[in-house]
Amino acid sequence: MKGQRNSVETSSSQEEGSSLYSIKCRSNNMEQLDIVFLGAPECGKTSIIRQFINGSFNAKYIPTKQASLYTSAFVYQNQLYEMNIIDIPSTPFCPPDGAKKPRFGTPSANHFSWEDLQAYAAAISGASVLVFVYDITSSESFQFVTDLREQILECFDPDATAVELPMMVVAGNKHDLHKFSRLARRHISHMVRKTWKCSYLECSALFNWHIGSIFHEAVRLVKEGPAREGSNSHYRLPIRAWKQCSCNIL
Repeated sequence: MKGQRNSVETSSSQEEGSSLYSIKCRSNNMEQLDIVFLGAPECGKTSIIRQFINGSFNAKYIPTKQASLYTSAFVYQNQLYEMNIIDIPSTPFCPPDGAKKPRFGTPSANHFSWEDLQAYAAAISGASVLVFVYDITSSESFQFVTDLREQILECFDPDATAVELPMMVVAGNKHDLHKFSRLARRHISHMVRKTWKCSYLECSALFNWHIGSIFHEAVRLVKEGPAREGSNSHYRLPIRAWKQCSCNIL
C-alpha cells in the first residue's frame, strides 16, 4: 500500500549534541523510526525533507551547518509510524587510516575529527535507515556519497556483538534536470542495487516527485527487509568505538 504522510509537527530543529539522538517516542500507539539523511553539498537533502514535511521548496541554497531534527508521521500498511528525520551536515570523506582519497570541494581551514562529531556518529550508528542523497547532474556528488558510504562501513565491525547495520537507501535528486545529466545513471542504479545491496530511487525536490517514495521505501525496508537474497548481516561497533575512527572533516 502506498504510504501517506501527515505532519505531526512543523519542522523543528535542535542543536547538535547527544540530546538530539536520545529521542523517545511520545506516543504509545506509534512505532518510532529514525531516518538519517546524508549527502554532498548542494545535493538537496534538506529540500527533500522540507518538501516531505511542509510541502514547500526554497530555491535559494542555504548550507546545512548543524544537525536538524524533523518529526513527522507515516502510514504504511494501515499502521502509523512516527519518524524522526535527522538532517546531517555534509561530512567529507576521510579514511580512518589517513590514506589520501579524492575529496569534494576546496579544503577549508577548519578540521574536525569523528571524536569531535560524536553526536553525528551516534545518529548514524543508531539510525533505522540511512538515506544517501546525491545530485544526478554531478559526478562529484555521487563520488562523495560513494566515499562517505565506504567511510561509514569502515567504522562498523561484522564481529561486534551489537545490533545490525542500518538499512540504506540511495536517492538521486534533481531529476527535473535529468536532460543535463552526463552520468551513467542506469549503471549507477545497477551498482547500488546489486553491489551495494541498497535501495535506489530518483526524485525531484523541486516538483515533489517521488519524495514520498523515499520514506515509503525506508519504512518498507525496516518492516520487510531488503528485497534481495543472500544478504550478509553486519553489526555495529559500540558508539564509543566510533571515537577511534579519527579523520578530518574539510
